[in-house]
Amino acid sequence: MSKGILYSFGPFLLNPEQMVLSVDGSVVAVPLKALKTLVTLVEHGGDVVSKQVLIEAVWPDSYVEEGNLTQNIFLLRRQLGKAPQGQDYIETIPRRGYRLTVPIQRVPAPVVDGLGDKGVPGQQRPGEELDLEADPETRRESNARRGALQHRLLTFVAVLVLALLSWVAVEQWREISYRPRFSGFSQITRDGLSKRFRMEQIGGPEAAIFSDGSRIYFTEGTADASTISEVSASGGDTAHIAIPFSLPTLLDISSVRQELLVSGTVDPADASPLWLVPLPAGVAHPLGNVIAWDAAWSPDGLSLAYVRSRELFLANGDGTGSKLLANLPGNGWHPHWSPDGRKVRLTIFDVRSAESSIWEISRDGSGLRQVPIDLLGSSPQASGANREPVDICCGTWSPDGRDFVFQATQQGRSDVWWLPGQEPWISRLLRRGPRPVRITAGQLSSLAPAFSPDGRTLFLIGHEMRGELQRFDPRVGQFVRFMGGISADFLDFSRDGQWVTYVEYPEDTLWRCRADGTQRMQLTFPPQRVGVPRWSPDGRQIAFYVLGGSAQQQLYLVSASGGDPKPASSHGGGEMSPSWSPDGSEMMYSDFPFFSAQPQRVAVHILHLATGQVETVPGSEGFFAPQWSPDGSHATALALDGQRIMLFDFSTRTWSQLAQGWGLVRWSADSRWAYYLNYRDNPAVMRVRISDRHVEQVASLKGIRLTGHLAGLEFGLTPQGDPVITHDIGTQEVYSMDWNRP
Repeated sequence: MSKGILYSFGPFLLNPEQMVLSVDGSVVAVPLKALKTLVTLVEHGGDVVSKQVLIEAVWPDSYVEEGNLTQNIFLLRRQLGKAPQGQDYIETIPRRGYRLTVPIQRVPAPVVDGLGDKGVPGQQRPGEELDLEADPETRRESNARRGALQHRLLTFVAVLVLALLSWVAVEQWREISYRPRFSGFSQITRDGLSKRFRMEQIGGPEAAIFSDGSRIYFTEGTADASTISEVSASGGDTAHIAIPFSLPTLLDISSVRQELLVSGTVDPADASPLWLVPLPAGVAHPLGNVIAWDAAWSPDGLSLAYVRSRELFLANGDGTGSKLLANLPGNGWHPHWSPDGRKVRLTIFDVRSAESSIWEISRDGSGLRQVPIDLLGSSPQASGANREPVDICCGTWSPDGRDFVFQATQQGRSDVWWLPGQEPWISRLLRRGPRPVRITAGQLSSLAPAFSPDGRTLFLIGHEMRGELQRFDPRVGQFVRFMGGISADFLDFSRDGQWVTYVEYPEDTLWRCRADGTQRMQLTFPPQRVGVPRWSPDGRQIAFYVLGGSAQQQLYLVSASGGDPKPASSHGGGEMSPSWSPDGSEMMYSDFPFFSAQPQRVAVHILHLATGQVETVPGSEGFFAPQWSPDGSHATALALDGQRIMLFDFSTRTWSQLAQGWGLVRWSADSRWAYYLNYRDNPAVMRVRISDRHVEQVASLKGIRLTGHLAGLEFGLTPQGDPVITHDIGTQEVYSMDWNRP
């Protein structure tokens, strides 16, 4: 490698000494191994470089499979794009290797000599007139007057600019000094129970926590046995609050009455009735006839804002007098009032981007807008493959309204951020939003921020996201570690049982390996977030859908040996729960009901891969999440109007109810059984025999903490019929930090 030498090809400039690839002065983000591959190709100047030479140059001290090199070439092609003539920059030479297809120039590195622009000698100044017939003395006097005037004008402009810069600097310093100071990160609970409940299937954020000053209230437990608990704000043992129904979720605490606002779970995909729970003791009772996903009282307790799907409602504090306040651009969650009661901020989940953001609206229903939040290190306005998806949610004001904190999740990690409660006028003048400040940045993810009533303490949930694959062992009647206990979900076996695909948790990247865990290969990369992968019948492809990143909620196909994922169709996305036909020529899927403005119109569809044509399965309106049986004779789907599993018979082209249950159905390898989930008092993996509708329990899930993006809805199944789950082994505890204002 020659020092001081750069390589130029197309619009790109490669510095092999510093290992930097740039275009027009901007650095192109390329992983180090892929960059080493590019350097080796460039240094060979367009000659064919064998795969062995490339592997030895990039991995000199390691033995790696050829698929790793293939993945590097794929990454480079994706980042470089197309050459000016339309071809790839890197060409594959069959059975020989790779080569660059464009001319390469060696250029010396620029040397900065510190000299500025000296101008051109003798160049006439703009605006200067040259009068050859003027008297020399007159010309000198005129030039002197002009020079004096210009000097005074320049002095005035310089003073004005200096004053303006000084004023802006002072205002920016005031904006920075306005920021709070926080310290004293302390753990409050130590019971090891889950405090992070999320209705992932309808895009909801984590459950909130609240404080009345002396105590903290939150939802905790397991998916089948959640409770409302309390703990002293200074720490200690937790205690459960008696709730007259199962699976409660805490939504709010009254600032004027000692009451909790709690929802009772009726259906995992539906809204729930709201209840009032008096403190410290008393009889809980329904809050009018309100049915909602989430809700919050106004500071004076006289009004209630609540959301249901894409609608925001306003009611009296007792639940009466409800009226529609606004139609939302996505599913609404976590409404929170400003301290003066004039506006509401809430989290809105957008189906197209699979991301959430914070919006605000006046209490009279006017001025609905997205709160501008531009996080450091992220570019929400960017697009394309380099865009990093960011989920922003769960905002809350400090009691005095000076501070606003929220949760931001990026690349599988969540942190709490701060904004001023009111936008500084300097920000409005400069037409830029105030810069957010990250509050938490430790090893734990931080969720669900909440202030104490005096505003001096910020409470939050500290969470280490970690799962462990477990398989149900029928010999011992319990779940045991599987595949070394890797942190993964969405496990799926190939038809021959030799290969496994899964999504790494919480990174959301797709992998495949042999059933014994060897020959692991990563198939997708950030910023793509993927879910529900399914092997093709011949084991050559994997179907999955993208949750976020450069493409949104769309069904994709990728080769099992690696490569560039391709959309399964040109219909623009919206496919849910992919499932292959027995011969691999067709795919069954459904619309996303929980993200649709008209969920009753969702249906099951069949995509013909060769032609791209789509047909709707007869009578499937109102059904979703289909699964094709391996022998092709039947298909299952879930009904929107309740926990019903429906069965489609391809011979009669009719639907019938198969069982009462929920979750993404799995078929046995011989197509005789359909596996599903049971909820309520006895959560378990169940199965039903297709021939006679006989139902039996396979594995109990009672008391088991599940995690993953569809925890409680999705599970894996081995070729032998043993359920596979992602057991939650992360930590979830309540923490506090001191909040000080300057």
